[in-house]
Amino acid sequence: MTLDLVVLGGGITGLGIARLAARQGWSVALFERDDLASGASSASSHMLHGGVRYLEHGQFALVREALSERTAVARMAPALARPVRFLVPLLRGGRVPGWKLRAGLTLYDVLAGRERLSGHTMARAPEALALEPGLASDGLTGAGLYSDMVMDDARLAIAVARDAHAHGATIRTRCELQAVRPASEPRGALELTVRDREARAEERLTARVVVNATGAWSDRTRRDLLRSLWPGRPDPPPRLRPSRGIHLVYPALTRGHGVLLTAASDGRAFFVVPFAGRSLVGTTEVATQSPPADAEWAPTIEEIRYLAAEVARVLPAAAHVAPLAVCAGVRPLLDAGADVGRASREHRVIEDGALLTIAGGKYTTFRVMARDVIAAAARQLERDPARVADSVAPLPPPVAADVDANALGAHAVEHEFARTLADVLRRRSTHWLDDHHGLAVAPAIAGALARRLGWSPERERDELDQWRLHVRDEQALLARALVVH
Repeated sequence: MTLDLVVLGGGITGLGIARLAARQGWSVALFERDDLASGASSASSHMLHGGVRYLEHGQFALVREALSERTAVARMAPALARPVRFLVPLLRGGRVPGWKLRAGLTLYDVLAGRERLSGHTMARAPEALALEPGLASDGLTGAGLYSDMVMDDARLAIAVARDAHAHGATIRTRCELQAVRPASEPRGALELTVRDREARAEERLTARVVVNATGAWSDRTRRDLLRSLWPGRPDPPPRLRPSRGIHLVYPALTRGHGVLLTAASDGRAFFVVPFAGRSLVGTTEVATQSPPADAEWAPTIEEIRYLAAEVARVLPAAAHVAPLAVCAGVRPLLDAGADVGRASREHRVIEDGALLTIAGGKYTTFRVMARDVIAAAARQLERDPARVADSVAPLPPPVAADVDANALGAHAVEHEFARTLADVLRRRSTHWLDDHHGLAVAPAIAGALARRLGWSPERERDELDQWRLHVRDEQALLARALVVH
């Protein structure tokens, strides 16, 4: 059997591509070496946004495009995205004066066009403190307020995967590419060997087009594939300049507002995002190599201390509560030769015959990236790119928030491609944010998975032990960083 498209990578970008291809009636399979959304797609700032801070860098077209997509994606997943008012404190002697903030927020509203949310307003210091009493009052002269969308990044990615599957896409996790070579038939197609890491079984398939959507690993994946297809050719130069960003999760620090802040130490913008009854604080920006080494995915003590100190400066209560969790992801940013903090969030489609690589981009514009990739694939397939049609039809809704642990586990296996306990606790629910870090429900969920996946008692115990170890290590890292003073 020859497939039209094989997608490598199960983050939001690869899933968006598989969804759009399946909706065109193409035959498509997606392979992910770990779990869906297990990389940067579950470690974002949890925002569908245009990027108000990108206006300072003159990236107006990107902001306009992302704002349009913000509306479309929120309509597709109303249970997973909601509008939130963000407050931007103005401080005496601060980097951004009031007139500049007002101009930027006005432009943000204008670029959103008819799809804009509630427009911006400006508030004096007493009004800002009435809205958010937890703000430090010293030096506060006022605030700007604007609207953006907050979403559940991992579960939104899972919903996209479900939509792709519902339209005929094959979605396979814990599978990695072992080999690729030119196929004998049809002309120009590629033959791939894929290994299921759990079943330890291999299968061969043929694809007329292969899409490399492996995020921060895209440079390495492209290099390795091209070495197999055209041995002896020089390796392609890297196209990415990845960067690590971390987030701290606190008990709620605000009365429901998001806050856009400027770090006093380095002038970097970061957010306090209300999510699942908690406050998500981030993010950092640390350049990594391409591809990132395993150690470069881990949050560092320095990053934790940096975020903790900066958020406590503006929201003093943060200095007296312990963060509940810390997470890290590596962004697949395009290398534009600039400082990593100013790197573009735009994307590129790189064509190497039947191999397409999608590099760069941001979560909010995943549908735009999918359209660009599918247009390139359509040309390879000798189909009309102009006939590629996207849809804003609703994505499959998530399981109800109050469902019991057994039903959650069953739904995750039967409908959401889950294969481990961590898949469910971290990416198909918000139990990782519970006060007990998911440990209270872990045994019931593990039992549900064991019954449906045929685990042995030893495997079930191993899954529980691995989650307990993850929680222990995460809490130990936070304690070593001396976040709580």
